[in-house]
Amino acid sequence: MLINPVIEGLLLPRDAFFALTDRYSTVLELNEKISVLEKDLRTNAKVMLQIDQLQKENNDLRALLNLREKLNRPSVNAEIRYELPDIYSDKVVIDKGSKDGVKLGNPVITASGILGQVSRVYGKKAELTLISDTSLSIPVSLPSSGVIAITKGRGNSSSFELQYSDLSAEVKVGDEVLTSGLGGIYPPGILVGHIISVNPAIPGQFPNVIGRTASVAGAQHQVMILTEKESSDGS
Repeated sequence: MLINPVIEGLLLPRDAFFALTDRYSTVLELNEKISVLEKDLRTNAKVMLQIDQLQKENNDLRALLNLREKLNRPSVNAEIRYELPDIYSDKVVIDKGSKDGVKLGNPVITASGILGQVSRVYGKKAELTLISDTSLSIPVSLPSSGVIAITKGRGNSSSFELQYSDLSAEVKVGDEVLTSGLGGIYPPGILVGHIISVNPAIPGQFPNVIGRTASVAGAQHQVMILTEKESSDGS
């Protein structure tokens, strides 16, 4: 009874050391487990992102395939590679060119609608001018109001201005803008975008109508280039 308290007192440093050692080991093990879980989480997130991207591309390709069957027109599938670093234009580069049958002026569409028009062609690639570019105009129609108009890009990646001469037409926000087929370049009935802003006309001026493009180059990589039909003599 007299010696036991002395022995316990002498063992206190040892017991404290063991307790601290066990706690430190436990903390290290927990940190290692957390690191492993975080690594697995990052890996799973990367895999899920890849799956989502593949699913989106698959859906886009299916939509383009259905659209090709409806249009009944020769076409070439392509992929957007990169955007041209030019602040004065909205252009991207695709991975198909003259060797694939791509020609200057060919319209380009995505699963969502019209994206733009081929403006320069090389052997294995081509430049595509987007609808939002100020140099590109497309004949369009608005089924809800019966307006026949022409789009003009506003110099950014997602909008255009609607230019038309019918002052009495009632254009509303949300109206669909479709290709009219005038000029023969773009097939009729393909979605171009939707109206997002309408400022009524004032005396001496036309109304200011702004639309948002249905297709955005940064969001959609799979595109379809509509090539020209060959006539009976092969031209």
